Amino acid sequence: MPRLQVPADVDAWFAEYGWSPGRNAAEQAAAFVAEAVEQSRKRGFPLEPVAAATAFLTEHAGLRVMHDVERDAYIDFTPVPGWGRLFEDMAELGRRLGVRLFPVGWDSTDGEVYVVDERNRFFCMHHTGDYYMGTGKHGAMTGLYAFPMRDAEDFYVV
Repeated sequence: MPRLQVPADVDAWFAEYGWSPGRNAAEQAAAFVAEAVEQSRKRGFPLEPVAAATAFLTEHAGLRVMHDVERDAYIDFTPVPGWGRLFEDMAELGRRLGVRLFPVGWDSTDGEVYVVDERNRFFCMHHTGDYYMGTGKHGAMTGLYAFPMRDAEDFYVV
């Protein structure tokens, strides 16, 4: 796993896999957003894009960031697979947080999904529970590898 303590560490890690400041992946981001919206609609839990998620995706869509090369483990900022109850679970988490959520990627290790809310807070939806990663890309990525992560329920309003 990368050692991420400050924003420069996150930027350097992402840069290894094709990111650069101001990277423009707007076309990929638009396709990603359209796919997530369509999949969620088909499953009966329609999503609406949130500005923080679309801004993040505009710079990061299409990146695959390795975090354990030996195990071929990575974070994929591509359309989130519509696993089982994903959109239903997102709707429930958003209701409890009192905000709209939108997916921005997923992790190959356990299939956890990363979502962003209207306040630019990132959450990890994992089979063991939902967790707060941090605010903004840098806070989220440094928080992802800080143990233990905070439970999302610490942020529930309902």
